Formats: sequence, structure tokens, C-alpha cells
Amino acid sequence: MENTIPATNASAKTPLHGPGVYYFGLKGARNQSIFQSVFEYDYAIKLFAELPGCTLLAYTFFDDEIHCVLHSERDWPLVFDDIREAFIELSNQVWETKKPVLSEQCTVLMVDEPAWLQDLVIHLHQLPVIRRLVADTSVYTWSSDHHYRSNTPPHWLDTGRMLNLLCQTRHQRSQRYSAVMAQNELIHIDLMEGTHPTYLALAREAFVDYHQRQSGVTASQRSEEELNRLKQDALRLISERFDITIESLCDRLFRRQYQRLMPLVAWLLKQRDLSDEIIADLLGEDESIILLWRRGVNAEHAQALLEKLTQLWQPTVGARVDAQPQTDASPSPSLAVNNDAGLENTAVETSELSSEQLTEATTPDD
Repeated sequence: MENTIPATNASAKTPLHGPGVYYFGLKGARNQSIFQSVFEYDYAIKLFAELPGCTLLAYTFFDDEIHCVLHSERDWPLVFDDIREAFIELSNQVWETKKPVLSEQCTVLMVDEPAWLQDLVIHLHQLPVIRRLVADTSVYTWSSDHHYRSNTPPHWLDTGRMLNLLCQTRHQRSQRYSAVMAQNELIHIDLMEGTHPTYLALAREAFVDYHQRQSGVTASQRSEEELNRLKQDALRLISERFDITIESLCDRLFRRQYQRLMPLVAWLLKQRDLSDEIIADLLGEDESIILLWRRGVNAEHAQALLEKLTQLWQPTVGARVDAQPQTDASPSPSLAVNNDAGLENTAVETSELSSEQLTEATTPDD
């Protein structure tokens, strides 16, 4: 099968790529049923459990839909190709007709594991109740709910990642899960759009930034909105650090200040793997100027300042988040992370410029 990127849902948001935890929402080809027999349900569970480079975290199947969460070491389009091929082979074996079973369109959301995995798994297990197919999640056969309730879940299903978020200890995790599900507090999540304003993801802003850095996402893969947001974040960090306004920072009439501080903005943007060409377009400068600016940063500014800026600019992701189940798609306050990776709440600190230097730098040149 040709490895082409499958079409995601009709959302205007951009899908994320690279290894990670993903939610997959799959439907039958031409809106037809996926499963015709119990055997096919069993085969599908085995299929997802044995996907190369993937670990199955949760699943819920309906006649015409598949919902699952996978941790993948590969990019999701490759995983999706494998899934579609496997279902074509299943159709050939069972019905002796080699035809597409799954639609070429799918819904794929990257999952911020510490913040959203717990609620996502619970929501998938609650789908049969939400759709009024059963009165309790424990009686629905074709989901991983009953494995999460078991003290000895199968080796091919990784229940520990979600249960570790739900329970503080390794003891009686399944009992804790059962107690949470018994509360019958339904969690609603937008499985089509996710929660991120720009990308198809159930994720915090800082998580997306971190993932893109780790995945080596190039500037050409970033949306215009994302590039402008990075620019504003960098301008805000430098302006707050030196206790000036963004307008003053960008004003070329303050020539000494502009030539001293704008290179720091370019330096920060370069840390997000943007090319000099992209940075030049964002800042309205010539590409050769950007190169000279970046080369002079280490000589112009103290190492302590650069280390502090790097610390403030680097998103922090991976801290444990102990969230209680929510009844809507919005994360609880305990999950909330400053969308600007902590920039807005960063206290303005005294810069390394002396008062005389700062006065001179902020005086308009004739």
C-alpha cells in the first residue's frame, strides 16, 4: 500500500506528527459497518495489540466505529496504513472479498499524557453509556473497561499508564478505577477537535511546544498562527525582562536599544528551530542581519542572562497532574498551564544593563 498521509477530519486545525500517544477514531468505509461477527471483534483487539511499534492503552468498539488510544514509536500515518491493510486482509480471510473496510478519513489527536490520558480513557469507556447502549460501563463487552477493573490485566494492554495518574500508589489501582467509574460522572471530550486552539490535540500549549522541539518540527511545518505566536512570546519575554514595552522594543528609533535587544529575540526564535529566513520575515529584517545578530549574542550579553532566558523560554512538560474527572471538555484548574509557557507570569527582573546604559539605550536617536 502506498504510504500517503491519510485525510484527517474536516477540522481547520493542523495534525501533529512524530512518536507519542494518540487517540484514533476510525469509521467504516462508505459509512458501512466495520464488524459483522464476534470473530471480527476479537481479531481487531488482537490486531491493535500487535501493531508494530505500538502499545495499546485503551479501546472501545462499536459496529461502525473504532476508538482507541495507542502509544506509538512511529508517526501515526504509518500506523493508520497498517491498520487499514490489516482490516482489508481480515475481509479477505473471512468473506473472501479484498475490499477496504475502514474509511480513508480518520480522526487523530495527539494526547498530552499527564494532563489528558486519564479523562480520555474514562470517556472512551463511558461512550456506550453516553450512547445509551448499556446502563453501566462494566457490562459492555467490546471495550477495555473490564481489563482496567482486573487485578491481572492482559500483558498486551498497558493499563498502568492511566492508573498511575488516577491512583497515588501501585496498590489497589483497579479498585480505585472501579470506584471512580461507579460515581457515574460522565466526562465529555471533543474527540473531533481536541482542546488545543491550533493543533489536533488534547494538550496544553507547553506540551505542544515541547513535542515540536523534540520531534524536530521545521518552520515550514508550522502554521502562520503558530509562527506569530512564537514571535509574540519572544518579544514579550525580552520586553518584560528589560522592563520596557513591546512597542518600545520594536521601535527602530531607539537604535541602541533595538540593536542590543532584538538580537535576543532572534536568538530565542532560533532555539525553536526556525530558520534565519523565517526569523527575518517575522522580524522584518534581512537574513544576513539575523545571522550577524545571532553570532554576536554571546559576546554582547552575559552568560547568566542567556541561561536565565533559556530557562524561561524552555517549556516544562511531564510534571505529574492529578486531575479529578471533569464533566465537560475543559481541563480542571489543576490541569491549567499558562499557554505562554509561563511567560506572562514571569516576574520582571533587573537586567544586566546598568542604569546609565539603559537610559542611553532607550533614548531616541536623532
